[in-house]
Amino acid sequence: MKLLSVVTALPKAASCRRNPCSNSSHSSAINRRSKPGVSTPLFKVLSALTFLALPVAYANAENTAASTSAKKTVTSKEYRYNQPYIGTEQAAANENSEHANGKEAPQAPSLANAEALPTQSGKYESDAEANSVSTMSIPNTSLIGSKQAARVEQHANTTKSSSDIVISSVNEFWIYDSWVSLQHDLDYDGYFSTFSVEFDADTIFVDVPVYAVLYLGQNGVYDAIHVSSEFFIYGEDSSDSFVIESTLVSGFPSYDYDILLELYDAQTEQLVAFSDGYDNAEFAFVPLESETNEYIVEDTVVIVEEHGGSMSWLALCFIVSAAGLRIFAAGALRK
Repeated sequence: MKLLSVVTALPKAASCRRNPCSNSSHSSAINRRSKPGVSTPLFKVLSALTFLALPVAYANAENTAASTSAKKTVTSKEYRYNQPYIGTEQAAANENSEHANGKEAPQAPSLANAEALPTQSGKYESDAEANSVSTMSIPNTSLIGSKQAARVEQHANTTKSSSDIVISSVNEFWIYDSWVSLQHDLDYDGYFSTFSVEFDADTIFVDVPVYAVLYLGQNGVYDAIHVSSEFFIYGEDSSDSFVIESTLVSGFPSYDYDILLELYDAQTEQLVAFSDGYDNAEFAFVPLESETNEYIVEDTVVIVEEHGGSMSWLALCFIVSAAGLRIFAAGALRK
């Protein structure tokens, strides 16, 4: 009997090897389910969060695309000596006329200081000739106009990285100080559409014609927004500062921008000095936005009137009378 039971068990074992039995399939199913991985509830939560985040991501992408495709438009004004700046040739004419009328014009360095300063190498042969140039004789208007147009075409609507800034001269020009003033925040959100940059540039020379290029940037990439007119700087004079006031009309979403200011020698067209957020904290994280992003917040007063219904005196008397009659009838029935 023992041998018979062994013999009868052999076919069953062989059949299980040929055709996996239900127990082995059940254990393999358990093993498959117990493999490490993302559980079903966690996967459902992640899927739900991803689905909910899709509209936000789409809205951000749409806003980014809109801000990128919007044309950047900026209007700028220039000031010097607290007056609107109208160009080197007109300033020279005004200075000469004021001297002729006996009026005091904005003073350049005194003769003693001028003699102590060197002249720009390769341009003037003597200090006397350099001092005569400091009177700003009226240059050719058409020549200045063509130079200004060429400079605007060269610098305007260009993009520059921080690594692209290379100064041609060393210790001959520098920006002594600069200031930023914020104006026009119509919606009171902390971002301004108009700002001004005032800077005092100095040089080791008696006087040199220069011009400036103003940039706005994000993450080390700057866009040129204004190319200034040509103006003179006088040695280390502190009264020859220049002001650029810019209004962002369109194309600039609300952001903390960085400002880059470049100074060019108008005679050689070389970059001679610059200032950015690394050496001037006022040029870093400036809250700005376009006028198209400004909107006026109006205080709206909402008056809500609630009514609980109204009842005339006649209806009230009728209800009181009906209640009295009912009470009287009930008392009569009890008697």
